[in-house]
Amino acid sequence: MPTTPYVSAAAFRAHPTYLDLDSLRPDNPDPAAQDAVLANLLLQASDWADNEVNQPLGAHLFTQSSRVRTDRSGMIRVHAERGPVSAVTAVGYGSSPTSLTSIASPQAWIEDGANMVIGLGGASGAWTGSLQVGVGAAPGAETFARISYVAGYVSTQLAAAADVGATSLQVADPTGIEPGGQYCIWQPGAEETVTVSPVWQPPAPTGMPAATSVPLAAPTLGSHEAGHDFSGMPPDVRLAIVNYTTALLMRPDTSAEDEFPDTAMASTTRGKDSRRTGVGLVDQARRILSSYQRVR
Repeated sequence: MPTTPYVSAAAFRAHPTYLDLDSLRPDNPDPAAQDAVLANLLLQASDWADNEVNQPLGAHLFTQSSRVRTDRSGMIRVHAERGPVSAVTAVGYGSSPTSLTSIASPQAWIEDGANMVIGLGGASGAWTGSLQVGVGAAPGAETFARISYVAGYVSTQLAAAADVGATSLQVADPTGIEPGGQYCIWQPGAEETVTVSPVWQPPAPTGMPAATSVPLAAPTLGSHEAGHDFSGMPPDVRLAIVNYTTALLMRPDTSAEDEFPDTAMASTTRGKDSRRTGVGLVDQARRILSSYQRVR
């Protein structure tokens, strides 16, 4: 389950849903309390989206175990269980799953974010535009491989405010952010696409990411507040999450329903509501997410 919603409360409020978002907690009119409830609903919608596509959509570190065969060039080809793949971080291989040779800095070619071509043998030379491989496993032999890679789309938030002309941004989670990559700051009224410096060296991905300063290729055009989305998530995926959250907020009329049909007790929890239910929004969200389904 994601720990941060893929769409922030501020970004959701900016979407034209025409919903009353200031009475989510009638007992507490504090705007922060209202946003906390909304953020929980957005987190629920983000988790729902992950379940719909059968994989986490946000960037994350994943380890996959496979049995493959080495070709004559000392390479293995592996189809990623999760995607899109942005980087291969570690590889272990061998004739037995209990005795693997590790490659800490593997050289990998990633095709369409799904297929990984990895050279075995632990070459340590500088990248020259082609794979450099050693002897590795015997050609044609079945090889056990354990591959760690980063999959999914960057989806984090600004961990600190930034002034106009900032040359770096503090993000809560750098997982998946690539040198030269372009990402959007979804701050309502001040949206901006920024490019990461091509010479930046990202930290090694971990299961416990820490706030990181990311240098930019060009200064920001505007100022930005902490807590807004810093994202590489496709806009239509964000729309699917907005639609599902809207559906959660569009509660149907239950005034005529009776939780206990054999008694005189009746529901008074909610009154009549002239709005339609959000079933159509859920259907639209599912249609959007269908193209992001996990493919094995």
